[in-house]
Amino acid sequence: MRHGEPITAGYAMIVREDIPTGLRYEALVAAFERQMGRWAPETARQLAEQQATWEQVQAAVKQAEGPHGLMILSEVNQGELLSLHNGMKQSRLYLVGNPLIAEPIIAIDLRASLYVPFRVTLYDNGSPHGAIISFDRPSSFLGALHQPALAPYGQLLDAKIYSVVRSIMM
Repeated sequence: MRHGEPITAGYAMIVREDIPTGLRYEALVAAFERQMGRWAPETARQLAEQQATWEQVQAAVKQAEGPHGLMILSEVNQGELLSLHNGMKQSRLYLVGNPLIAEPIIAIDLRASLYVPFRVTLYDNGSPHGAIISFDRPSSFLGALHQPALAPYGQLLDAKIYSVVRSIMM
């Protein structure tokens, strides 16, 4: 924090979706990952080192994105380590997004880099309705920035993650 710079805060109602899928945890993980592309971190480094054109970046992203225009940018198998205490926990956290969608969002407001990529978690809490896919609705957390120009991007990301969910549950 710089001396004399004001501290700001934004408020919004965050809408979380917890969607029982009827699938076993392992089946949900496999189905989710089939619907997503995967971004390799070394690709970004290579593009930056090459000082790639934006067209080259776009081509690399298009090649990595999944059928719904989203990709896994990072993954944390939370259950793997946490299961070592108090029994089995099945939970994975994913950072999901698309750099081509994130770029105009962050161009509107750099603070949006806190929200894109966004988080999706898959977990099994023992429910008879199967493992759960859970995420904060992108339109709701982008609303915390109070930038009307971000609304269409939030709605676009909502539509993309709901498309993933529908495909999994078919």
